[in-house]
Amino acid sequence: MRYIIPCILIPLVLTLLSCGQRKRDVVYYEQMVDSIRKAEQLQEMKRKAGVYDDPVEAFFDTLQMCPLPIHSERAAFFKLGRFGKVPPHVTSLLGYPVSSRLKALLLPKVHGLRAMLLSEQLDSITSTLYLYTLETDGTPIDHLCLYEERSEDRADDFGKLYVDYYVTSEYEVTLLYYYTSLTTHKSENEQSRRFRITADGHFLEEVIEIEN
Repeated sequence: MRYIIPCILIPLVLTLLSCGQRKRDVVYYEQMVDSIRKAEQLQEMKRKAGVYDDPVEAFFDTLQMCPLPIHSERAAFFKLGRFGKVPPHVTSLLGYPVSSRLKALLLPKVHGLRAMLLSEQLDSITSTLYLYTLETDGTPIDHLCLYEERSEDRADDFGKLYVDYYVTSEYEVTLLYYYTSLTTHKSENEQSRRFRITADGHFLEEVIEIEN
């Protein structure tokens, strides 16, 4: 009998300890979930109040959203939406000198990644437009020039090269390159290029099939 009692008590004690441990684990995880919820609620309250821990996140939250599809407005970028001025810390993050004159307009996410239009003012009258893909923290992944105009000094003529663009709601990007002669004032379409955005946020050029 002396040996039977310990044999019964030891498993019982171990079982009770195990149950106590499980109870403590449940309480611990409940407290952890509650803390996460409170942190999320606090972040949401800060966002609504315009208070941010991350200045990059604060910048993106101020940008206006431009719905897709979009098409070229030539140099009249304002027709696409209200571009917001890019602050110095984001300018540096994008790889530009802080003195650069940049403005941005937010686009819908692509493959869960951030996307935006970025205009760079080169001088008092000339600006260039880019399509950027970005990591969640604002780090640039890839970019594509959507619109620019530049002088072309050719052997038999002088004119300007323009780029027009079309971006579908599925992020299929078509670029059309035009040359306009300043002598004859005639424009010709020199080439077309098409791109899509890969799952990792890079621009991949696709072959445009010519119909006979």
